[in-house]
Amino acid sequence: MVRNGTSKGIFMFLILLICFAAIVFIGTEVFQVENIEVICSGALDKDAIINTSGISYGENIFKISREKVKQRIESSAPFPVVEGISVKLPDEVLIIVEERVPAAIIPYLSSHITVDSSGFVLDIVKQTRQPSYPVVEGISISRLTKGRPLEVAQDGIYKQKVLIRMLEALEQWDVIDMILTMSMDDPDDIFLTTRDGIRIKLGQAVELDRKLGWLKSTAYAEVLQKGEAGVFDVSVPGKAVFYPQSLSEEQEGEEEQTDEEDGTQGENEVTG
Repeated sequence: MVRNGTSKGIFMFLILLICFAAIVFIGTEVFQVENIEVICSGALDKDAIINTSGISYGENIFKISREKVKQRIESSAPFPVVEGISVKLPDEVLIIVEERVPAAIIPYLSSHITVDSSGFVLDIVKQTRQPSYPVVEGISISRLTKGRPLEVAQDGIYKQKVLIRMLEALEQWDVIDMILTMSMDDPDDIFLTTRDGIRIKLGQAVELDRKLGWLKSTAYAEVLQKGEAGVFDVSVPGKAVFYPQSLSEEQEGEEEQTDEEDGTQGENEVTG
């Protein structure tokens, strides 16, 4: 019994000794931050990221709070997304950030709200005559804070979800620069206006890969060659129909009725 008690006491003493040595070792200059490496996209300034991170050179590397560093960086303009923070012993910190890219503008009172594809508010500026990004119409804002996600009224949550889905798809298909306006008055009957002056009837925000793909098709290129304004209807996936502005609603209706009777295609109809 005595021998067992003595062995246990020695074992506990060794553990305490190791812990004490580890504490002393960790507190030495060996684990002080000497290098902060930033990997970033776009036009982000690495020095600015380091400054907003709050990490100081000479700081103990084990005392760095990744969560606080992430909050500091993401809450400071230009509000990048922190993809990861890691440490490389003994003295290096690695920060990976991604730039938020403006995707659209939402008019609000006398201002233009610049948002990214997730609906995050990047900037608030006075309205300009020629905005650089698509102008979204039909979104009612309930609360506005720069550096925070856009907040809409309770009855506008569905519109907000559709808007985000649309912006993500426009970016994915690399056609966002082609769009001048986006009408969200009816989120189940969306209309886009291109910078070429063509209205795009998109309908519901479903099968967007097939619908937006028409903007890069030869069918759309042929519409532009005509040099005439009108509606390019892609609301039915796999089908595109161009209605020139010169056609009256009555003429358009008569054509559609004739097509149904004859089984022929409508005005400039393309399937695919």
